[in-house]
Amino acid sequence: MTIDASKLDIGKLRKVRELMDRGATDGEQAAARAKAERLASDAGMTLAQALSTLDTAPSGPTVRDLFAGFDDWMESREPGYKARAAAERAEKERKRLARCQELLRQYGSEDAVFAPTAIEKALRVALEPLSDPANNLWGYQGYSLGKLTPDMWEAVRGAVRVPETVQEAWAAYQAWETLQDDRCAFCPDFTPEQWAEVWHDALTHLLDNLRTPSAEGVKARLAWMREVANLGHARDMERDIQLIDALEGDFSALMASVQTGHRSTSDKSARVRTLLQSEPDLSDREIARRAEVSPQTVGNWRRRLAAKGWGSLEE
Repeated sequence: MTIDASKLDIGKLRKVRELMDRGATDGEQAAARAKAERLASDAGMTLAQALSTLDTAPSGPTVRDLFAGFDDWMESREPGYKARAAAERAEKERKRLARCQELLRQYGSEDAVFAPTAIEKALRVALEPLSDPANNLWGYQGYSLGKLTPDMWEAVRGAVRVPETVQEAWAAYQAWETLQDDRCAFCPDFTPEQWAEVWHDALTHLLDNLRTPSAEGVKARLAWMREVANLGHARDMERDIQLIDALEGDFSALMASVQTGHRSTSDKSARVRTLLQSEPDLSDREIARRAEVSPQTVGNWRRRLAAKGWGSLEE
């Protein structure tokens, strides 16, 4: 193993080391140790070697240092501030511990809360060949800003079942968020593994782009739009435009089917073209089933789009 200390994230390791030593629960300490081992491994070090660098590495001012004296300053401006702040912290901690007790009854143990799911296990193995130590922020080759590469999509689809409708993607997204919230109850500083984040990013892409022209699909998409509105930060404008386009397309198709009582030939053709562009690896038979057309029709469209370089969804 080649040691490259320059790849060791000292700041993150220092924070993780504190959780290893002072974590509120055994699960929190174990999760911190696992993360420290990964940080060390990325730099070609053992955990002991990595931790030894903390004794010599210069440490800049911490958040605690930067706010030293703040409570005293606030107390001078607002008498009783310290007591109120302490009461708020105590109440927050009381609620957290009560939530942990609920989760222990639900899961059976703290270890079960942090146990990798079947999806997490499968994605970790499938994405390993695409790992990129140089990509410290995202972890995989060509991966950035939450956008999966074609190779990553292939790995994900080969490892787990990917939702085929907006409502399926929404249910999977909610399950992912719930699990992370449960883990954060025990370990407030918990962050998902890189392969788990990939699943999250895959689901958000599907929620933005999947076409499901049904009442259930539109309802799920609206729920997703509410989630996006409450994220607390702005997304890339391109993603929001894609989301609006998908909703508009599904709503138009749904209204047309309601008015006519059946899907028109043009609607079915549009569905075929959309599936061929968004999920080209699907078989003609599977696309035909979803779009309610014949496999021959799908094959004809596949050849036409291939001749156009797959750059157009127009007739």
